[in-house]
Amino acid sequence: MEISRGQWIIIILLTLSFIAAAGFIAFAIAAILSFGPAYLYLKSIRSAEVTDREPWSALRTAFVWGAVSGVFYSMIFNGVGGILVYIFSGNSDELAFVITVVVVAPVVEEFFKPLVLFRNVSVKEEIDEVEDGIVYGAACGLGFGATENILYGIDLGVVEGGLAGLILVVVLRTFSSILLHLTATSFTGYGISRYIVKGEPFGVVVKYYILAVLIHAAWNATAILGSPLILLFSILLAIGGLEFSKRRIRELDLEGSNILPQSLRSGDNERDRWNNSKSKWGEKTTNYGKSTARPTYESETDSPASSMFQDIDWRQALGVGAFLLLLLLDLFFS
Repeated sequence: MEISRGQWIIIILLTLSFIAAAGFIAFAIAAILSFGPAYLYLKSIRSAEVTDREPWSALRTAFVWGAVSGVFYSMIFNGVGGILVYIFSGNSDELAFVITVVVVAPVVEEFFKPLVLFRNVSVKEEIDEVEDGIVYGAACGLGFGATENILYGIDLGVVEGGLAGLILVVVLRTFSSILLHLTATSFTGYGISRYIVKGEPFGVVVKYYILAVLIHAAWNATAILGSPLILLFSILLAIGGLEFSKRRIRELDLEGSNILPQSLRSGDNERDRWNNSKSKWGEKTTNYGKSTARPTYESETDSPASSMFQDIDWRQALGVGAFLLLLLLDLFFS
């Protein structure tokens, strides 16, 4: 795990500010309730990849980036963006708040959270399979969400409900917002890995970044409404996002054909494994046993339309549709 001097300074400053605001006991409880589940989520995401699992050292580097640098840069640019929005909105507190939460925060946070996948060499060199981007993107999102949980737990929970309020806020966000950060940033990570591994145009990164921003913006918009029913459904949708990310990792891992030969780990065993498997990948297999997963894509026979719809998780899509319908009903009948 690589923690730079600047990150240590940020960690010390954040820790001292949290303790000064709520006391050591409250901070310790918030940290345990935030980072404990985040670690379990990360372990679950990592375990979804059966072959060539990502090393913990690189995962911790990505996690720390999200928890420290991602939060620090986002706080600065969210603050600057909020001030600019307030000025150009005619000094309207309510309008500036809504625009900052729904527009500025998603754009800023989804930009800074996965930057470590480009900036850190030890993380970037581990991205040799497409599913790796999902894993590292999720790690960044989990780190960011864990620190944000402490921030909101102290800012909202302690101020309004004392220690009990802090625990309530952090626990609720552990099953909702932290999974939102995991899911959204995993999309950006997926785009980055397709750019690095498959050599696709950089536009693929932009496309999945925009998708992450839209997911984040929709989530923040529902949070402003404050409906208990929408909160419950948001938690269920966030948990579904976790399972979707894990299932997508397993699918890509089973496909196996997205490994770049030049990116394989050095060593004779790995080179031999690649050479021995080339002949197997050179022919299309049409007979699938009970223990063999059918490939998600078979481009030789699929038309463009069928391949487009084949990439859709319909259960997740129906869940999002029901969520949006519930949101509209709440807007019109509340």
